[in-house]
Amino acid sequence: MIDRIIKPTSKQAVDAILSGDFSVVDKIKAAAKKDARKVFDAVSSGAVSLIWYDLPPVRCQSGVVSVMRYALHRSPKKADHLQLSCMEIKDGRIIPTSDRQYNILDGSGFLEFFRDLPTITNIYYLEQ
Repeated sequence: MIDRIIKPTSKQAVDAILSGDFSVVDKIKAAAKKDARKVFDAVSSGAVSLIWYDLPPVRCQSGVVSVMRYALHRSPKKADHLQLSCMEIKDGRIIPTSDRQYNILDGSGFLEFFRDLPTITNIYYLEQ
């Protein structure tokens, strides 16, 4: 299953600031937050064990294609947290790069997760 989360673009935000009319940006942001909340809650409740999304691929100087993949799952390090694991997939190898923890007990964890999402995110669910 794939979900798409679309946040307002930089151009839309600039246009809203210049015009003083934030109605379009607010509507897009509200829909994106609602969709992101469903994803965050599905993982934190255990209904889904893992979701992932990829950034667009880039070609390295060597010619190899590299993709950054982000996987959200329950944290093995901290109870009541989700962990966003970042890895680089390069030449068929997975190279772990970083982890980020999101608290599921207060609203700040979700807000950090939402802030960290790219403007357009295709969310993939691990089928159970």
